[in-house]
Amino acid sequence: MVLVGIEAKMLTSAQERHLSCLDCLARATKRLRIFSSVFIVCSLIFSSAIYLNSGTLQFNQVHLVHTIYNRTTTQLVGTRRLVECAPVQRIVFLKTHKTAGTSIGTILQRYGYTRNLSFAIPAKDTPVFHCCRYFKRTDVYQYTEQEVQFEPEFGNQTWGFNMMTSHAVYSRPEVDAVVPDGLYVTSLRNPVDQFESAFVYFDMMKQAKITTNNNTNPLSVFFTNPEKYRKRIRYGEKQVQNGQMYDLGFQSQYFSDPFYIRYKIRQLEREFDLVIIKEYFDESLILMKKLFCWEMDDILYIPKRIRDSGFRYNISENLRQNIREWNHADVLLYEHFNRTLWRKIEEYGAEFWQELDAFRRRIVDVTSLCEAGSQIIKDNVHHMNIIRLGNKTNFCRNLLRMDGEYTALIRKRMQVKEWRNTKRNTSISDLNSKQQTVKGNINSTKSKLSTNNSPISDTMNGKRITRVRKKIFKKIVKKIKKPVTKAVRKP
Repeated sequence: MVLVGIEAKMLTSAQERHLSCLDCLARATKRLRIFSSVFIVCSLIFSSAIYLNSGTLQFNQVHLVHTIYNRTTTQLVGTRRLVECAPVQRIVFLKTHKTAGTSIGTILQRYGYTRNLSFAIPAKDTPVFHCCRYFKRTDVYQYTEQEVQFEPEFGNQTWGFNMMTSHAVYSRPEVDAVVPDGLYVTSLRNPVDQFESAFVYFDMMKQAKITTNNNTNPLSVFFTNPEKYRKRIRYGEKQVQNGQMYDLGFQSQYFSDPFYIRYKIRQLEREFDLVIIKEYFDESLILMKKLFCWEMDDILYIPKRIRDSGFRYNISENLRQNIREWNHADVLLYEHFNRTLWRKIEEYGAEFWQELDAFRRRIVDVTSLCEAGSQIIKDNVHHMNIIRLGNKTNFCRNLLRMDGEYTALIRKRMQVKEWRNTKRNTSISDLNSKQQTVKGNINSTKSKLSTNNSPISDTMNGKRITRVRKKIFKKIVKKIKKPVTKAVRKP
């Protein structure tokens, strides 16, 4: 019986150990399942981030960083919900020639000027930084070298400018030093139309000394010997061939190299957040509004400089082909970003067309309001018709103000601010110098008194009293010790 009891106890303990092991195994399995679920979720999040960053939604790394840190209202791209957004206020607009750059520049300048944002403007009193060399940070008015911060705290940048909108030849490191952590935008135009517009604007016919009859197209004469005529052009010489690629930093010696052309196009696609297409200007502005998280009124515009119809050349099919071959790099650039634009519009979703219709109706209303009673002035130098303001309200005045006018106002504001800072710093330095003078006089007076045995303490440790106090103390002691004698009256 004893043996049977012992055997039963052993079996019971063995069963308990077995059950405890099974319990441990169940808990371990449960933990493993939880860990696997967490791992799968993290993997999905990481793969989604890679998917977004790969360019499928056409938002590059800089845009995503802005989106993550600086947005406060919900953004939607099609049916996909991104993160929240707040208005972007660090923008670089690389202004190219004859591609609706004036209209875009005034939109950005109006937004920044009315919100007291800072602008990187040319140091010289001109609307362009430099036409024939790469942009340098030293070309900027009031630019000062500061400690470069490669990883600034997003939303808390205190160095650099908010916007840059003037003509410049693209150089990414130099521009980043002026407008850190900014979104990059530029504009392109059909190379045939852009070349014809630049040919008229820079008066290349006169510079190249092209002589024609009344019925001869100067562009056709130019392409009879383009190398001969291009050498005679000085004003706007960089716009004679592939002017848009040159403005975007592409060197002219590589114009005929297809590898370098495509390499530059891929580089620009990585570095620019949006490329506006002039032929689809309103569509591009809707994308820009979304990219910057702006309101509809922030992107309103009124055409200001319209070329006179008498200075437009008819372009035949043969001449069109000659222009395309001459500007081959610009053609590849334009076609690539035109496809990119429509891909972004498709990703935007069905609400894109609703916003576009509302925007165009708003443009019609604003144009009729602000152009009431306006006048058209002819610019005989550049063959332009300029609209003079009829409606004098601040709203219309800001809409019709030219980019050169905004640049002048911004420069004046910066000069006033610089004068105030100089005056304040001067007054502070004068006050400090006066304080130093007073302190110096006090110290010199103390030193003179100490040399003249004045009642200054013999030591600075506070153990001895001054010599004056010693004399006063002795006099008091003598009076105390002196016997007091009463006056006795004589009988």
